[in-house]
Parts: sequence; structure tokens; C-alpha cells
Amino acid sequence: MDGLAELRNRVMDALEAYRRCRAEEEAEYGRDYLEVTEMEDEGPAPDPCARVFGVLLDAVRAYEAAGGRRDDLDLGAQRAEVDRALG
Repeated sequence: MDGLAELRNRVMDALEAYRRCRAEEEAEYGRDYLEVTEMEDEGPAPDPCARVFGVLLDAVRAYEAAGGRRDDLDLGAQRAEVDRALG
């Protein structure tokens, strides 16, 4: 497997881990999920998925540094969130 394909796989694995983390968090908080995530954004409450999201961002950065284009990645619903974080 060439380096770029390996890096793409790393992005997709990180994306799947982030999606799982968010789904687990949503399942844990149920109907209160939106309120809890808003509180995380407003204050110092720890976001259990922040580390997982950081891994995703690092994977996207590595992919781009190797010559890959972010637009070629299937980031789905997380595309806007990744784009905001990476600028």
C-alpha cells in the first residue's frame, strides 16, 4: 500500500473512532446530549471526545502534508467541524 493510501486509512480509522465516541456520548446523555455539549463549549467541562478529535485532526494534517487533498477525504457530517478546526 502506498504512503498516501495508508494515511487515508489512518484518517478514516480516526474518523470512525470519533464517530463512535460521539455516538457513545449521545447514548449516555440521551435527551440531554445537546445541553451537555453546549455546556462543554461554554465552560471548562472536559470533552471526552476531544482527544479522539485531536487524533483525527493529526491524521488529516499528515495526509495533507504528504500531498493529499482534504477534499478527497470522505469526512461526511464531520467535514465542517474538521474544516473549522484546521482552517
